Amino acid sequence: MVYYGYYPMVALGYTFAMFSDQVRPGIIATLLLLIVAAQILATLFLRKDYVLAGETPDISLMARIRYRLFFTGRPAVGTIDMLVALYFIYNLLSGIWCHLYGMPVSVWQGEFCTSILTMVFYIVGRKLMDSERDSFYNSFLIAVCFLGGLGLLLFIWGPQFYLDYLLKIDLISKADVPTMRVRMHSVVGSIQLGYLSVAGMLAAVHIMMRNKGRKGKALLFICMLFAFLSNQRSAMVVAVLVLLFVNYLLFYTYKLLPLKLLAIEVGVLGGGFILMCVIFMRAVMKVYYRLVSLPGAIGQRSDQWIGAINNMSNLWLGNGLGANGHRANGINPHMIADGGLAKLFVEMGIIGTAVFAYMMILCFRYGVKHLKECSAELGIIAVTLLQSIGSNILEFQVLTPIFWFAVGVIAAAAVKYRKPEEDPGPKKKGDGKAS
Repeated sequence: MVYYGYYPMVALGYTFAMFSDQVRPGIIATLLLLIVAAQILATLFLRKDYVLAGETPDISLMARIRYRLFFTGRPAVGTIDMLVALYFIYNLLSGIWCHLYGMPVSVWQGEFCTSILTMVFYIVGRKLMDSERDSFYNSFLIAVCFLGGLGLLLFIWGPQFYLDYLLKIDLISKADVPTMRVRMHSVVGSIQLGYLSVAGMLAAVHIMMRNKGRKGKALLFICMLFAFLSNQRSAMVVAVLVLLFVNYLLFYTYKLLPLKLLAIEVGVLGGGFILMCVIFMRAVMKVYYRLVSLPGAIGQRSDQWIGAINNMSNLWLGNGLGANGHRANGINPHMIADGGLAKLFVEMGIIGTAVFAYMMILCFRYGVKHLKECSAELGIIAVTLLQSIGSNILEFQVLTPIFWFAVGVIAAAAVKYRKPEEDPGPKKKGDGKAS
C-alpha cells in the first residue's frame, strides 16, 4: 500500500528538490494522497473477498461499506467517525464563503490540498491492525531519521548549494553558514523537522510499548536530539514532556522496566548535560535563551490573533479555509503566520471549531481509557495541539498525515472496545424470538 511509503517518498522528494527546481515536493505529496484515497475507494467498491469476522455475510450494503472503510471487527461507526466526516465536509463547503468574502479560489484549493486532503490518513489509521500499524510507524521513523541525519550532515558540512536552496525557499535570510546554523532545517525547514522529530519520539514510544521497553530506546533519543537541533522552542518543550511521559508509562504505570534503569537514564542524561556545559556552553545557553523566550513569543503573536478575530467576516462560519493562512499573504491584511489554533478559529468560526474541539475531547477521552494501546497516538495529538498554539502545524502537508493517522487509531480503539450493549452490530438471520 502507498501509505506505508508516503513519508519516505515525500522525504526523498524534498531531498531531490534541493538539486532541481523541476521537483515539487508538494505536488508529489498531493499525488500520493490522491493515490491513497483511490486505494481506499477501491477497497470499498472493487474488493470481492468480503469476510466479516463473527458475522454472517448477508448484511446490508451500507454495513459492508462501513466495515471496509472503518475495519474494527464489526461494521460500526463511532462518534469520532461522524465528527471527522462533518469536519471534512465543513472545510469543503467553506470554500464557498471563503470565495464570497474575497479570497481567490486558489487560496482555498491550496490549503485544502495541504491540510484537509491529508485526512485520508484518518481512514488509514482506522483500518490498520496492530501488526500493520508497526509497519507504518517503522516507515515513518525511517523518514524522520533520514531527514534528521541528512539535516545533521548538511548542518555540519554547509555546502553552498544547500545554502542557496534554503535561501530560495525563504528558510534563511542570507546564504552563509553562520545564518544557516541558527537552526537545523534539513530539507523541510526547522518547524517541520522539530514536529516530525517529536512525532518520531512518540512512534518510538509505540515500539517500546509493544516490546515491553526492549526496543525503541535508541530511536527515542535520536529523535529527541533532532528536535533540539531544530532549535524550535515548542519542539524542545514538548520533547521534554514526551520523555517524561514515556518514563511515566514504562516505569510507573505499566512497570515494563525496572526502576534501576530509570536511575541509569537520569545519570546518563545528567552527565551528558554537564559534559555539554563544559564543552559546548554556548550551545547550552543558546537553547536556554530560546526556551525562556517562549512566553514572550506567545505574547507578541497574540496581537495578530486578536486583530484577525476582531476582523472576522462571520463569527459563526469563519472566513473559510485558508483565508488567514500563508497563502493569503498580501491579500488578507490579518494573516496569522504563527498560531494554528487561532487560525483554525478565525477560518472555521464557532461551528467548525466546536466540531474540531469535540473531536479532540473524545480522542483524549478514549485515548486515556485505552492508554496502553493508544499511548503513542494520544501523545501525537497532544503535542500537535500544543505546538499549534504558536505554529501553524495543521497547515503543513508533511505534518498533518501523522496527526490524522493518530486520530484514526484512537477512533478504531473506541469502537473496538465498545461494549456489546452499546453496539450490538448487524443481526444474523434467525435472530429474535419465534412467533
